[in-house]
Amino acid sequence: MLVNELRESVHMQLNTVGQLPTQAEYRFESPLEFNGQKLFVQKTANRTVVSLNFFKFQAREVIREKREGGQTLTFHSPRLTSIVPSGARYAYDLIALVGIKSYLENRKLKSIQEEISSRYGLPYIPFSSLYDLQRKFLFYLGQVHQQAAPRLKNYLQQRGNNTWLIDGTIEPGTPVFLGVKEAYEGIFLGGAKIPTENDRDISNCLIKVAQFYGVPDETLHDLSERMFNACEIAFPGNPHRVCHYHLVRDIGEDLYEVPQEMLNKRLRAMKLQHNLKDQRSNQTQWLQKAVKGKQMPLILKDLLNGKEIDNGWTKGLGREVLLSLHGWMLDYPSDGNRQGFPFDPYHLYFQRRVVIAYDASQRLLSRETAKKNLPKAFLTFSSKLENYLSDPLIIEATELYEKAFDIFERLRAALRLGAKGSNPMHELYELQSDEQNEVSESLEELKKQFDESKRDCSNPKQIKLYDIVKVHLEKYEPYLFPAKANGTEKYQIVRTTNGIESHWSQGKRARRQTHGRSKLTRDFHALPLEYMLIPNLNNARYIEIVLGSLEQLPEKMAEAGKTSGPYSHWYKKQKPVHIGRLPARMLRRETFIDDLINIFNN
Repeated sequence: MLVNELRESVHMQLNTVGQLPTQAEYRFESPLEFNGQKLFVQKTANRTVVSLNFFKFQAREVIREKREGGQTLTFHSPRLTSIVPSGARYAYDLIALVGIKSYLENRKLKSIQEEISSRYGLPYIPFSSLYDLQRKFLFYLGQVHQQAAPRLKNYLQQRGNNTWLIDGTIEPGTPVFLGVKEAYEGIFLGGAKIPTENDRDISNCLIKVAQFYGVPDETLHDLSERMFNACEIAFPGNPHRVCHYHLVRDIGEDLYEVPQEMLNKRLRAMKLQHNLKDQRSNQTQWLQKAVKGKQMPLILKDLLNGKEIDNGWTKGLGREVLLSLHGWMLDYPSDGNRQGFPFDPYHLYFQRRVVIAYDASQRLLSRETAKKNLPKAFLTFSSKLENYLSDPLIIEATELYEKAFDIFERLRAALRLGAKGSNPMHELYELQSDEQNEVSESLEELKKQFDESKRDCSNPKQIKLYDIVKVHLEKYEPYLFPAKANGTEKYQIVRTTNGIESHWSQGKRARRQTHGRSKLTRDFHALPLEYMLIPNLNNARYIEIVLGSLEQLPEKMAEAGKTSGPYSHWYKKQKPVHIGRLPARMLRRETFIDDLINIFNN
């Protein structure tokens, strides 16, 4: 503890020594001449500047001007503009610090405020100013990104194989964040906030991004018809492909729709889960009373751990066994791979566990000794499972579900989309170029097998399952793989848009961690598109090309600020627009009501 306090004290002392004197005043001169012509003093402006590197000082800036052709050109001090934005109080290094702490580290403003005061020794900065610095960070980050576009474009063109991932994300009642991400380096290139996903706005966004980075070799998108049309409009004749993950997901949802509806409907009608819940409650209460009254101990856990029990059989052991079967059945989600429906059909997993639990109950009841000591509730449990599993509609639904599962898993295997990695939903599922033929051949062979199985099948509902797969593949198979490249050099083929979808997820998760709200409607109304550039700051290649290092971000912001235009103009464009609501200035007109009635009547 003392070592940490000493270290912090030394740090504070060094920081203080390196600071300018408190309230020091420094004069900043603008250029004396421009293109050989003398400039004239326009005015001298004073302002207080707060900076991490220079602490707090008074800046006295001499601003000069030049009149030419009826226009006035204003010249500011280049030294001062490299420290702080024009007319602003807080320096670029402080803007960068607040932005990184807010958006990369997901810190709250209260925590940032305390750190600025305690660690850097700066005067108190109000929340309103910190919020403003957050917004300025996004503004200048966007300007840095835009100015680096030629370098990014040059890098991508030299590397070759330029594939774009395009996708949009939305929260209920908010505009769509449409984005373009480079597939192989994972760099977010740009996008737009649009009212809805529509052909025109998507294509306009793609064209605008292409103006900065060039037309891509190909684009990869979901199965949306709007995405199809937008790619054709923006880049006519340019190849575009569909996401394998989206295709398989859509096929799975269609395959499982009928059997899942049948199973759910019958499950609710038989009230199996409701009855089992009541039984769990009753047996738990019985055990609680027995244990609390010290009538007996709980011994099943110790027995399962291989411990010897002196007490022998107790009246509660049968109830413990019963509740353990309940718990095991309810743990059916663990059979999945964290991919969500339809990759993890949880209703089918539950059905399978019911079958196994019933078999276990029958094996226990087959021994007379155990049967005598088991509670009556255990017999009821086994009887309810038997009635459920022997129901004709349950049997039919389960058989159809298992058939759909078999077809779905064979399709995933052919496309090599089995769950992998610690986060399967965000894996890229890339292929090597020499594997493309193998997957294509596997898919063709699977289609032949499905055709044969369909001919041999007599169940109309099962025949429909094969038709579902056939319809999807006939529509999207031409868009599954890129054209075969010339040469023998191997390269990776990106097959999914998971890269950009994980980008959206990361941005949303960061906002939830920051303010603790699950709903992001307010955020998505207010946040500018530049917010989606934040993950680029965790991308080593992006940092190398655009910044050099993250420590150079304030310097790059200052450089971009010279040609960025006023922050206030950008800020006005970012204010949320509430659909159907008129601006306050219009509502406050004296003649508003009369004008409104006249417009409606006419």
